[in-house]
Amino acid sequence: SATLKMKVQTDNISFPSEVTGLKDITEVLIHKFNNSYENIYTICLADTLKQDNNIICCRWLVGMTEKSSGSTRVGFGEYKWSFVDNGTCLVDHLTIVIENMVVLPGEAQHEMMSWLGNLSYPWASSSDVLTSVPDIALLSELRNNLA
Repeated sequence: SATLKMKVQTDNISFPSEVTGLKDITEVLIHKFNNSYENIYTICLADTLKQDNNIICCRWLVGMTEKSSGSTRVGFGEYKWSFVDNGTCLVDHLTIVIENMVVLPGEAQHEMMSWLGNLSYPWASSSDVLTSVPDIALLSELRNNLA
């Protein structure tokens, strides 16, 4: 009965706005996603972690390569997990906000994957990410968001 809500604020990636049930959530987040992308790094920003009763939120950064074109995608947003309040620690709702997703040309792949691979994984501080972001103009919004 869990639900996934996707708030996509960019045209560079698409997801259904809402999905219900383990089978359908797995299909969207695992199967379909992995059919299109590889070399996926999701970094949660530890200094943005907030907890309020059974809700946990944090900012995130993702980088990946597109299988069909070789292009690299880098995006950021927020996770908001809501846990069942019965002691089982099961997630009953997840909201993923995708604020931006930048598509970089294939020749940026090595530099981007090297950068992502050298970050603390899966948790990093915003300042560590910010100080190491490659100097690529298309990443200016990411830099501004982390600052």
